[in-house]
Amino acid sequence: MEPSGIVDDSFRSLFDRVAEIIHEQGGFEQAHKTLNEHFRYLEKGNSRAVYEIPSKVADEANRLVVKFALPESGNSGTEEALYPEEYTEGWMSNWHEIILTDFAPLEDVIVPVLDHHEDALWTVMPYAETLPQSQEVTQRLGPLTAKIEETNVEFVSHGQTTGQPEIYQIKAWGNYQDEYRLRDYGGIVVADEGFLEQLPYPLSEPDI
Repeated sequence: MEPSGIVDDSFRSLFDRVAEIIHEQGGFEQAHKTLNEHFRYLEKGNSRAVYEIPSKVADEANRLVVKFALPESGNSGTEEALYPEEYTEGWMSNWHEIILTDFAPLEDVIVPVLDHHEDALWTVMPYAETLPQSQEVTQRLGPLTAKIEETNVEFVSHGQTTGQPEIYQIKAWGNYQDEYRLRDYGGIVVADEGFLEQLPYPLSEPDI
């Protein structure tokens, strides 16, 4: 669970500073201006923003992306939520992906987290090409979604369990090393207590 050090110190420092700007000052727009000078902006959802890391860090054959947690609370911490305390959604999604990366039953189905902030405010993973919306792609994803459903995991959305996980959405998947892999799995929680007991699972959000 320790950061791997895939990303060099200068970029780690930049990512850490961006996380501070986002969370201390609530200033995503300021952070975006800083990153947008050198990084390719890929996507911003309700809870995370995704950028492609410049090629001087990762060559064309080994492209990388960084996911920043955004300070959106969602519904975590409510009485019916999966977690008893209030967490920001992107931060917990990053933790879910860090943990699932080490969950052996799904290691050949997901795009792995390669490096991360020690408190999961940002994560780095390989770039996975967006898949086309087609019936053929949907059919190829069928056995992969079934494999995920057969493992000991729960699906969550906004802090609550859900019966409509994002694994059914083509946009959550990508082409990684010529294979279809799940690239957005922040809504999947490992339910194996024996596995989780061995991990430094977060109990409170970090003070920035």
